[in-house]
Order: sequence, then C-alpha cells, then structure tokens
Amino acid sequence: MDFDPELIRLLMDTFRVELEEQLQIITDGLLQIEKGIEGENRQHTLDAIFRAAHNIKGAARGVEVSDVAEIAHHLESLFSVLKRQNTRPAPEVIDLCLESLDRMREAMLAFSDQKPAAFDLPSLIGRLDRFEKAQQAPVSELAPAPAGPVPATEPVTKNTQVEPASMAKAETAGVQARNEGVKINLEKLEKMAAQVEELQGAKIEMEDHMVSMQQLRSQIQALSGMWKHAAQSRNPGSRADSLPAEVETLLKSTTDRILELDNAATRMHRNMRSSTNHLSLLSVSMLDDIRMMRLVPVSTLLRPMIRSVRDIARELGKQVEFEITGDEIEMDRVVLDGLRDPLVHLLRNAVDHGLESAEQRTAAGKDAAGRLAVRVRGEGSHIVIRVEDDGAGISAEKISTTALRKKIVTQAELDAMGHDEVLGLIFRPGFSSKEIITNISGRGVGLDVVLSNLRSLKGSVNIDTEEGRGTTFTLRLPLTLATDHGLLVKAGGAVYAIPTTSVDRVLEITPAEITEVEASQVLLLNGRAIPLRDLAAVLQVESNEPFSPEQLSVVVVSKGWDAVAFVVEDVVGEREVVIKPFRYPLLSVRNVTGGTLTGNGEVIMVLNPSDLVDSALRAGTSASLGRIGKDEETAQVPAILVVDDSITTRTLERSILMNVGYDVTVAVDGRQAWDILQTRAFDLVVSDVEMPNMNGFELTDKIRNSERLRSTPVIIVTSLASEADRKRGIEVGADAYIVKGQFETKVLLDVVKQLV
Repeated sequence: MDFDPELIRLLMDTFRVELEEQLQIITDGLLQIEKGIEGENRQHTLDAIFRAAHNIKGAARGVEVSDVAEIAHHLESLFSVLKRQNTRPAPEVIDLCLESLDRMREAMLAFSDQKPAAFDLPSLIGRLDRFEKAQQAPVSELAPAPAGPVPATEPVTKNTQVEPASMAKAETAGVQARNEGVKINLEKLEKMAAQVEELQGAKIEMEDHMVSMQQLRSQIQALSGMWKHAAQSRNPGSRADSLPAEVETLLKSTTDRILELDNAATRMHRNMRSSTNHLSLLSVSMLDDIRMMRLVPVSTLLRPMIRSVRDIARELGKQVEFEITGDEIEMDRVVLDGLRDPLVHLLRNAVDHGLESAEQRTAAGKDAAGRLAVRVRGEGSHIVIRVEDDGAGISAEKISTTALRKKIVTQAELDAMGHDEVLGLIFRPGFSSKEIITNISGRGVGLDVVLSNLRSLKGSVNIDTEEGRGTTFTLRLPLTLATDHGLLVKAGGAVYAIPTTSVDRVLEITPAEITEVEASQVLLLNGRAIPLRDLAAVLQVESNEPFSPEQLSVVVVSKGWDAVAFVVEDVVGEREVVIKPFRYPLLSVRNVTGGTLTGNGEVIMVLNPSDLVDSALRAGTSASLGRIGKDEETAQVPAILVVDDSITTRTLERSILMNVGYDVTVAVDGRQAWDILQTRAFDLVVSDVEMPNMNGFELTDKIRNSERLRSTPVIIVTSLASEADRKRGIEVGADAYIVKGQFETKVLLDVVKQLV
C-alpha cells in the first residue's frame, strides 16, 4: 500500500522526537546504574531502559528504519538479561551501551539523508551479542529476581512497570502532558508570535500618539489661557471696548469655541489614555502567553550534558561527581539553544583543567572525586546559571604572566587593571593557560566564544575563584529574546537605534579627553584605551554638521572583549522597540539588523552592534573624529611643505596629499625649504633626512629653534630605520617618524590628519 507522502513525513518527524526522548531515558538510566544504585531502585531503572529500547525497536520497524531497529533489538536483549539478574553491569558494558545509543543517532541521520551508515553495524551487533552471552549465568547462580518483573518475551506497557522516583515523575508528567495538551507546530507558533509582535508595535505607536496628543492638548490649553487673559484684561471705556457688535459677537463665539476645543481635547486625551492602557495590558498579556508557549525546561539542555561530563572524565582518568539542580525551570527555546555552546565550553574546561586528578586532590586533602555542579534559578525576567567546581581555582598571577607572554595586553594596561579585570583576560581571543591545546580544551581556550555568545543572547558572565578551593562562573540570561530596548542616537542627520544590551556606557566628553595612540584616536576608560570613531563615518553617511568644540556625546558599544566609542551628534533617548528583520532582497545589510517603526510611521534603522564594532575597527582612523567645530581661520585648507631631494618621492607625496584636498608646496632640500618657510606659513612640514645642503634633522632643529616656526609640526619620512636615527629624530623635535620601507599611503594620511 502506498502511503500519503505527507503522512510519511509526519510519521518520520514524530519518530525522530520519540527516538531522542527514549535515547535520553536510556542514557539517564545507564548513568544512574553506573553511579551504583542498588536493589529495587536498580531494578526499576533496568525496567525503564529495557522498555525504552523495546519502544524504539517497535517504532523503528514501523517506519522501516531498519538499522535503528536492529541495534535497539540487540540492546533490548542485553537489557533483558541485566533486568532478570538485577546486577550492576561492568564499565565496559555501560560504554558499549552508550556507544550503541550514539550509533542509533548516526543511523537515523544517515537514513534521513538517504546515505549508508558510516559505522560498521555487524561489528557493533557482534559485540552486543558477546556481552549478552557473557552476562548470562546459570539460574542457580543468579540472585532471586524481585517479584513482578515482566518476561522479556512479553509485550511491555507503561502501566505494568514501576519507575524509579525521578523517572516515574518525569513519565507521569509526560503522560499528563499528552492527555491535557496538544503539540503545536513551531512554524505556526512563530507566525503567531510575529502577529503578537505586530500588536506590540501598534501599542508602541499608540504611546507615541499619546505623546503627540498631550503636546496638542498643552498647546490648546495655552491658547485658551491666553485668550481668557486677553478677554479679562479689556478695560471698559477703552477703544477695544467700543468695538462693533459684530466683532464683539465674533470674539465671544471664538472664546466659546476655544473652550469647547479645550474640553474636547481633554476628553479625547483621557479616552485615548484609557484605550492605550487597555491595549498595552492586552498586548503584554498575549505576548507573555506566547512566550510561555515557547518555554522549555532547562533539563532538555542539561540532561545530555551528564553523558558528556561522564565521557570526558573517563577519557581523562578523573573521578567527577556531577550535580544538577533547578533544571525544571523553563526558558525560551531560542535562548536555551544559544546557551548550549557556552555551557559545553565551561563544563569541558572545568573537568579538563579545573578539577585535579585523584592523586593531586588526595595530596591536597580533598576527596578523590571532584565536584562539579550546575545550579539554575530564576530571578524575575532572568535566569541565573552557576557552574561550580571545587578544583584548583584560577591564579590571577598566572593569567597576568600568560597574557603578557602572548602579548594580549601590555604591561601598562595590566598595571591599570583590577583583580576582576585580570580574571576577565581569560575571555580574550587567543588566551590559553596551557602550552598544549588538547582535544578537550584548556581553561580559557574558546572562552572568548562563551562571552561572545552570551552577549548575543543579551546575557553576561562573571567569575568568582579562589586558588585551591574552586571556581564559579555565573551566567545571567533573559527568559526570552522577543522584545528589546534601543538607545536612539542621531548621526549623519538621521536617527538610529542601538540595542541597549550592547551599550556599555553613554557619556559626554571634551575634545581634550581624546588621546592619540599610534595615529589613532582613543578614549581612556578605566585604564583601557577604547578606539574612538565617528558613527556617521562608520556608516558611510555624509554629515556637514560639525561636532561641538566643547562637548561630545559618546556611546560605547561592545562585542565580546572588543569595544568602540562612537561619537554621535545627539543621544535622543531610550525606547522599547520591536525589531523587524529585512526580507528579500535586503537579507543581509552591513551594520544594520532590521528596522522599527515610530508612531508617525517613520522607519528607524536598528544597528547591528557586532557588525558595527567590526566595521569601526576595520575602518581604522579613516572613520576617526574629524568634524569638531573650528573657526574660519583653522577651517581653511591646510598648507603642507614637502621636502625631498628625490623627484619620485617628492611627486608621490605631493600627489597623495593633494588628492585629499591639502595645499602642497615642494622643496628639493633643507636649505630651499628653510628659505620658503621665511616667506610663508605652513601647517605642516613633511621632510626626508638624507638631502644635500641641509638634511632633515638639521631643518627640523632650525624649525624648533625658531620662535615663529617652533609650533609647526614636522613629519620625517626616511629610509633610515635604525633606533639611533629614530632617537635622533625625537631629539631634534620631530612629531612623527615614518620609515619608507614601511611606507603606506594610509599611514601618511593618518599621521597628517592628526597633526594639521
């Protein structure tokens, strides 16, 4: 019989979900048995994993996934022997069973892709059979079986078996969920969520209209007050009092109409406020309901990690007691999926390099088995996850030494850091406390990914550590990512929104607080040099409006460890935003993640903080600050004197500078340059060193000793690259020293821009 393709697809989707659920039940049961549960609890657990294997076998045969069915059949036979004997399997048996579960997942994936399985199925089946035979023993040697077990050959149903406490609770919850609820297609749920977000957007627009209505009402009230005052101030007997009757009637009628308009505006504002409040409550309630439908227990993420921790510990020969608490708390599936990689990194690093070996722990007076725990708790609209270990802890001194050796920080930066900031260095890209990177990873290896992923989820991470006692990583994440708040800023004459979760600081600075570091403008915050960029220049939008020469508005945006301080024309404020992603053909727009609407229908672009930081750092000083207001004299085109005896170099430098708008004069040697300087003022001198008549060092020295010229900046461009030559250039007072062998157009222009 040919089945409907849609029915087949539905059956396969259902089987995939069931397979994963049953595999997790078997994994949990095997790990409990491995921990050493005894007696009746072990019997209940063996019953549960036997039944799960039986269910997989039947379902796999029903959808004709033969490889999965074959493995499940032989696992069922092995579990049947273990169940009858109620014995604790050897570690090798547990390993083989867990490997078989992995192979079932691989077989399912191969079936979905219509490819042959990549593993040796007969070999796996042979090993399962050998272990099954090895586990069998004469009945007289077996311990008496507990009353009531179901024979392996009989069908097993959920109603005839007893579960261990934890599994029975989960099973009961699952049955209740199936009886009381229905499964919802994720695509339909997302569509419903999008519609509710539209309602949320309408609510935000109504709030904007409310503000406009309040402004209109205020204007009407002001007009009404002025009109009343004018009417009351008329004195009998004045010229105004002798106005014609028609005018008097008109004035009275106008007064009455203004009063009616004032009353109508007041009623309209009151009614609109009531409707807006009702709409707000309704939209928030619906949005909360949709969010609740998207929530899943944290256990769906943490339960598979029990197996991961166990495998890593066995591979490293360590004893680890892993504990999970609070995993019944629910959170948004999107957030949970994004949390997977950061949590795996932290757990692997804790087992590999946080927890010591049994010998080291015993020598330090600790239990041979290390303790690792994940504790989950809710705090309002956030979830807090603590990853705790009682290992060796993290040494701030070793972090400092490693960071300096790997040139992640300079000594000056390190001296300015506090204890917590030093610990934060493990989140910087390239940091590793181990010289050899293992396949497990070292504490710090990949932790920059942890910070980056958490920031993308609007989360954060903190470290608390004590040498010899252990380390705790505290992760804080929102329950959902459905809505956001944006900081509205003005740049290039337009208003943009920056998600507030990526905004570290908003501050006002003076131009005097800007520091020059390697031909780049930076802002020093807490001893850290933050690159300073013009937001309009980074977005490549033109703006003729100069920045204030007295006060600059700055927004510090971060991405992982990187941060950039963006100068904006104005900080408009903060508001709730519903971000609408772009659709075809605008699927990917650099620096922009989507748009949001205001109440008057205006579209505000929502900037992508990650792209923004990358673009600013790539742009370098080409996006530096360059629009600080100047007076007419300094705003004129800068005049530059280029001095070089090589016609090729002289022509090249002149062309480079003139192409960007500078007024350039050339001289063939230091003597001619000095003579030109006596007749005309220049904003900058660019000079070679090795020249006839007067070299560049001598020219610079004469300029510095001249009372009229000593403030003129001098750049030395030379092929002399020795440290002695550089020192000589500094001694004579040069402002910059560029080696021709390292000469680049951008370098020259950057330095010139800083000095003129």
